[in-house]
Amino acid sequence: MWVWLAVSFSALLHINAAYRGPQWQFYLFKPLTIVLLLATTIQFGSSDLYQKLIIAGLLCSVVGDICLMLPKDRFVAGLASFLLAHVIYSVAFWGELAGPIVWWLPALLGGAGIIVYLLLLPSLGRLAVPVAVYIAVILQMTWAAGEYWLTTRTGAGLAAFAGALIFLISDTLLALDRFRGRFAAATGGIMTTYYLSQALLVISVLLR
Repeated sequence: MWVWLAVSFSALLHINAAYRGPQWQFYLFKPLTIVLLLATTIQFGSSDLYQKLIIAGLLCSVVGDICLMLPKDRFVAGLASFLLAHVIYSVAFWGELAGPIVWWLPALLGGAGIIVYLLLLPSLGRLAVPVAVYIAVILQMTWAAGEYWLTTRTGAGLAAFAGALIFLISDTLLALDRFRGRFAAATGGIMTTYYLSQALLVISVLLR
């Protein structure tokens, strides 16, 4: 219980600092929130391959967070770090399948991904290909999580799928804010969904 209160408090401090400062609070609590989730996973997980892969994905996410919050943000480096995190999460989810896969889910996700990409495309410039690759990978990760839940019908699978879907929403908000024009509620929406998605992935480890 105390761990989740600490995670929530850290996340709130970062989001508040993004709007009101101070700057040190913004820089400290963005990665610290994921570090707290990482510590929770290590301490309370089941010590199997799935846990190790989620830990590796969280570590990549910390690197991505740092890249994206630097004064001269390293967007491509951050993109690469989160791309690797999604690949690692995908391996974890695909490894949990316990039955035949369905094809309606990737069709739905793919259609949504094409729509978002076409909205972003006029503003992407030289990032058109990297962003396309990133969208494809995160959609595939969400599909993997969905198959995990659909083939096992477990609480861990449901938490993984919910986390992946919310991660998809977070990254969509980030992309729209960066490439289609900034909006006031962006940071709050992006970070709230981001932290919630990562917390759900940690919960998927704890429920195993």
